[in-house]
Amino acid sequence: MLQITKTKAFRISAVVALLAALYALGGFVLAPRMLRSALVEDLSKTLGVTPAVGEIHLNPFLFRLEIRDFSLAAPGGQKLLGFGRLFVDFELSSIWHRAYSFADIDIDSPFVNAVVTHDGTLNLSQLTPKTPPAKPPSEKPPEKTGPLPAIRIGSFNVSKGLVAYEDHSRPSEFAARLEPINFALANFTTGAEGGRFTFTASSKLGERVEWHGHLSVQPIESDGEFQIDGLHAHTVWEYLEDRLNFLVNSGTIDLNATYKFSLRDTLDLQATVSRIAVNDLAVKPKDADDDWITVPTLLVSGTTVDLSKRQAHVDSLSLTGVKLVTWLEPDGSFNLLKLAQFRPPPPSAAAVPPTSTAAVPPAAAAAPPVSGTPSWKFDLRDLTLQEATVSVEDRGTSPAAKVLLAPLSVKVDGVSLDLAKPVTVALDARIDHTGSLSASGDVTPQPLSANVSLKLDGIGLDAVQPYIAQHTSMTLMSGRLSGDAKVRYGATKPALEVAGNVSVAGLHTVDNALHDDFINWDRLDISGIIFQHDPDRLDIQQVMARKLYARVIVEPDSSLNVKRVLAGPGATVVAPSPAGSNTAASSKVSAIPPPAAASPSMPTAIRKIVLHDGQANFADLSVQPNFATGIQSIEGTVLGLSSKPNSRAKVDIHGAVDAFSPVDISGEVNVLSAAPYADLSLNFRNMELSVFNPYSGKFAGYNITKGKLTTELHYEVEGRKLDAQHHITVDQLEFGDKTASKDAVSLPIKLAVALLKDRNGVINLDVPVSGTLDDPTFRLGPIIWKVFVNILEKAVTAPFALLGALFGGGPDLQFVDFRPGAADLDTAAAEKIRTMVKALNERPQLKIEVPIAWVSDLDRPASVEARLLIQVREAQSAKAGRNKSPADARDFEQLDSSAKVELLTQLYAKDVGGEPNFPPEVTNVKTKPELAAAKADFLEQALREHIAVTDGDLTALGQRRAVAVQQALLTETQVDPARVFLVVNDKAKNQDGKVRLELSLK
Repeated sequence: MLQITKTKAFRISAVVALLAALYALGGFVLAPRMLRSALVEDLSKTLGVTPAVGEIHLNPFLFRLEIRDFSLAAPGGQKLLGFGRLFVDFELSSIWHRAYSFADIDIDSPFVNAVVTHDGTLNLSQLTPKTPPAKPPSEKPPEKTGPLPAIRIGSFNVSKGLVAYEDHSRPSEFAARLEPINFALANFTTGAEGGRFTFTASSKLGERVEWHGHLSVQPIESDGEFQIDGLHAHTVWEYLEDRLNFLVNSGTIDLNATYKFSLRDTLDLQATVSRIAVNDLAVKPKDADDDWITVPTLLVSGTTVDLSKRQAHVDSLSLTGVKLVTWLEPDGSFNLLKLAQFRPPPPSAAAVPPTSTAAVPPAAAAAPPVSGTPSWKFDLRDLTLQEATVSVEDRGTSPAAKVLLAPLSVKVDGVSLDLAKPVTVALDARIDHTGSLSASGDVTPQPLSANVSLKLDGIGLDAVQPYIAQHTSMTLMSGRLSGDAKVRYGATKPALEVAGNVSVAGLHTVDNALHDDFINWDRLDISGIIFQHDPDRLDIQQVMARKLYARVIVEPDSSLNVKRVLAGPGATVVAPSPAGSNTAASSKVSAIPPPAAASPSMPTAIRKIVLHDGQANFADLSVQPNFATGIQSIEGTVLGLSSKPNSRAKVDIHGAVDAFSPVDISGEVNVLSAAPYADLSLNFRNMELSVFNPYSGKFAGYNITKGKLTTELHYEVEGRKLDAQHHITVDQLEFGDKTASKDAVSLPIKLAVALLKDRNGVINLDVPVSGTLDDPTFRLGPIIWKVFVNILEKAVTAPFALLGALFGGGPDLQFVDFRPGAADLDTAAAEKIRTMVKALNERPQLKIEVPIAWVSDLDRPASVEARLLIQVREAQSAKAGRNKSPADARDFEQLDSSAKVELLTQLYAKDVGGEPNFPPEVTNVKTKPELAAAKADFLEQALREHIAVTDGDLTALGQRRAVAVQQALLTETQVDPARVFLVVNDKAKNQDGKVRLELSLK
């Protein structure tokens, strides 16, 4: 036995066994302890956290390491991250593979608990290594790291992972968990071939993320597929809740995409998102119970993004079944815009140090794009909105105006960032279940141009009744709007062109006060409309009205129902003066000034107007018994209406009064030009005079028992001159009983009628009327006066028209402008005063107030300059008197700097006292000319500061201005001085550098 132990083989075997035992002891026992010590002690010192490690097993023969229950905890005891088990199987083949080779790396149950505290700090930031001591300046900077070491991993698996995130820095705390998280990487190397990976994660709500593909790190490249299933929109909203003004309670998001990523010399990313689907999304304000926006289906397909080419493309974006609830508030705001109001994030001292903004230059906040970088290109081939429902209200009216668009479909093709490319648009919508609207065409955003076709069919007009109720006293009961149009808009002239047809069927309106029909028609067709803007023109081929009906009523207070209805609710309609108080029976009438010249009107033409089976009813409720009649079966045409001055439209209209008395209107007119023209004949035949008993009883004092009336009226209007001929035939007029009317004329009516009748019982009267439309002169009796009473009423009750003709200077006539510091009237102001004098002469009841006012910011500096200039000129004159004649004295501004200094120094000594004490910035000037100029500037400013313009001086200036206006109003005029008042007020302002006084009329 001893011999064996002494053999060489035994000794070698013993050494090997001993070494193996020592290796086993070190691997199985010592290495785990050393690793535990390193993990527990070194990590605690380096990171400032508390590590915890469970069992550690190392197999030195199989090169396998297993660590269980590892975690890192914050000082407060909260676990930051860790895992349940780490298993590493290192392979001896690393020797011949010349790479660190691992058969398996498994991580079971890893977890990360990320928490943002109330001050905005992330708890994981505690894992940042403690700052090492600063290296001495003499130390060389570390050399650049080389390539990654060669690594081969057969299988790298992460299973049952957990990521928990909490944010306590927000007003509403947010928490989310992803579990289980699984990751698998197979046959990975750090070389170009990389390896395949798979990543999956889920949430407790069933949301799932799946990502698989290829990954390499040298170079950094990856390609693969990415998929999100069932992401709840509420999850996204919940994180952004504090910054959003709306609530999302439902909706899911699905996404499928592939990508290629590379980071070599530049970052390159190519992504293809085959599908983005949003389902059952509902949005409403946080303080509302009902959803404002509902999106059952939103689908985006065929999206591609190429980062290197800076291009993005979307094949299709479609929305189906969208529901919008929209309205305008009374203040004009749009309710959906409230959803887009973002709240600023809460301030976080930890996230943004207060002093950090001062260190960042303004340019850093918005760095300009890199020169030469191409702009992004984006296009959307197809945008589709289908089966949408849009509820629209205008709550600025009472009741609210409501319109329902359902179903609404919109299709847009060719959307891109190139705004010069046209976009094709198509729209179809049902309106309030009865009407429809369709539009299609091309629109170019920049420069804006459009070529669109529109079609309307049966749109109910009762929806606009709330707007009509705001401005009239009638109710639109029914009406259907239809039509079609082609609209072109663009930079080429005409800028806007509209061609089409419009019709309104079944219009029915009611007078709110009388609860009776006002204006109705069976159908109104306007065809062949051609409108253009810039230059403006309107051309209408034909206007056809079928069964047009209108009711005109003189109400008990003698006002017209038309005025009352169109005046709107609550408006006061002034009734005409009683007949007995009017002086229209006189053969002469006060002159009426001609209206101001109108601006050129838009060229307008209406080729044909057709009336078919129309009716107009008239009633007078101001007389007792009430009077009522009507014109029925109105037929006729108006051909060739035009705004051209020499155009003549042919009129041929006929009907019947009470069915048996024919009425016809024929001739030529021009009512669209600035100078109206008419050559019309109006004939009323076989009218029963007994119908007019209410008038004869009131004004004549007798009822009519018998008689017929025929009138032949002829009107010529040209050059605003009126020539009218009235031939009146009364056949077999007989009066009955006398009435007790207080308005009856005190004339022997029966005697007059007897004298006028011929032996056939016929009375023929020829009543001429001539004059101008601006100054009509009547030479008729009470009958003709009654015809023109409305014209007289307008002339008497329209003082504002007279005032407009009187002033004639427009809205600025009341303003008089002065130069700052001055009180003299310039040419423009004098012309305004002359116009005002004319107005005061024509309206002696008016009184005028002239303000005593000034503008301190303008008048005070100007007064200082004026006084300084006077002092300088006086000093120059005094000096010139000593040395030479004043005529030889040059202007101050023409003096050289030395002469200015000499003159200003004298003024300074006189006004301020003593020699001027020039500051260093003046005395330090080296060159003599510049020194003299600096001294002159200093002396001028010092003298200005010494000049004091008091409020009393400004008051005196205001008085001089008021007196100047007063003298202009009264000098060599017929204005009574008692009508001109000088008033101390503040009616003065700065207007383009001048002092503007505002005159007032009383």
